[in-house]
Amino acid sequence: MADWDLGTQELPWSAIAETERQNNLASVITRVIDCAMSDAARDVRVDALIASACSHGESRRAQGLDVPTLFREYDLLRSVTWAHLSIMVGSPTSFSAIFVIDGLLSIATRATVLGYHRSEMEANGLWATHLEELRKTVRS
Repeated sequence: MADWDLGTQELPWSAIAETERQNNLASVITRVIDCAMSDAARDVRVDALIASACSHGESRRAQGLDVPTLFREYDLLRSVTWAHLSIMVGSPTSFSAIFVIDGLLSIATRATVLGYHRSEMEANGLWATHLEELRKTVRS
């Protein structure tokens, strides 16, 4: 998260109080790693990942960030995660880990955007359907 902080010293993140910039991204990345590696039941791991990412999206909306910022945020998170994995674990193991974690970061990105639009989705009766569709896409 320290490397992520270095990449967010510019707008739009710099407009948010420093204590609020990370929001709950640390929780999201923790849930991504749990989803990839934990022995917990699949439903528990997937639900925790999606709930954390949806919450992150709702918070980012309340902070006034726009949807493109969410994608830039996850791109930065991917970059720092890949960099750390390649340092911690040599190839080809790091490539396998990156493949799994990247897939889960894609799910987290989608869940964050879903959470961002939660109020509209609920108002249109689409929330539960989209949440279930997202759950089904998780391969871990």
